[in-house]
Amino acid sequence: MKNNNHKFLSVFLVAGFIIGACLGMTVSSFLDLNLGFSISLGSGFGMLIGIVIGSVIDDERQKKEK
Repeated sequence: MKNNNHKFLSVFLVAGFIIGACLGMTVSSFLDLNLGFSISLGSGFGMLIGIVIGSVIDDERQKKEK
């Protein structure tokens, strides 16, 4: 790939989605919440955190290359 500017953003987005869904299932079992709501909320927050972390890493990497 020639344009690989957002490599870490993609990786952390997917990782955040998966980890957030797993945490949502775990929390819903302990707190006796609706499973679908917990999975969707956990996945959403996980993806948001993954976007922030991946963007920061990609931004720092691009600053070092320049």
